[in-house]
Amino acid sequence: MARIVLTVAGNVIGNLLLPGLGAAIGGAIGAYVGGMVDSQLFGDGARNNVVTGPRLQDLRVQSSGYGSVIPHVYGKARLSGNVIWMRGFDEETRTQTQTVGGGGKGGGGGGRQTTTTVTYVYFCDVAVALCEGPITGIGKMFADGNAIGSEHYAARRVYLGDATQSADPLIAATEGFAPAYRGLAYVVLERFAITPFGNRLPNFSFELTA
Repeated sequence: MARIVLTVAGNVIGNLLLPGLGAAIGGAIGAYVGGMVDSQLFGDGARNNVVTGPRLQDLRVQSSGYGSVIPHVYGKARLSGNVIWMRGFDEETRTQTQTVGGGGKGGGGGGRQTTTTVTYVYFCDVAVALCEGPITGIGKMFADGNAIGSEHYAARRVYLGDATQSADPLIAATEGFAPAYRGLAYVVLERFAITPFGNRLPNFSFELTA
């Protein structure tokens, strides 16, 4: 508003002082001063937007049942497991800020807009029972039918199900006590990223040999 008023006033005063050319000079000066006044009174038109991504409220877990049958494998097989332990999930907040616009003419800003995007990434620790041991090893691992690798978790420990295996250190540290599950082959995944799977624990399956 001040920019319009001072531009008109500058035209009039400039024309009185220097007819013709003075109107243009006075109008330019009035517009510049008016832009500065508007900026002080009303800000520079900057807008701050915050976009928040979906946040996990409840964790859905793949099948975990008491009394489930424990398979016995000969040769090579692909099995889906039974979740026998899970610590829960860890939430990690990631923020990204992007600014566009600004630097308008006449000191009036230019409509700078800042967008802050907040996303939540989730991880969980889980143990999945496979079959009766001992087995000789595990090959590929699948989540929702797609092969996955070490980029999806921080650590993977495979227990072959022999008669001398020890309790998993993460389960023992979390619970204060943990069985060794001797005679049961199982896998422990640390900080498995569940966000790529819709913030849920996917259905795991494993290729193994016995």
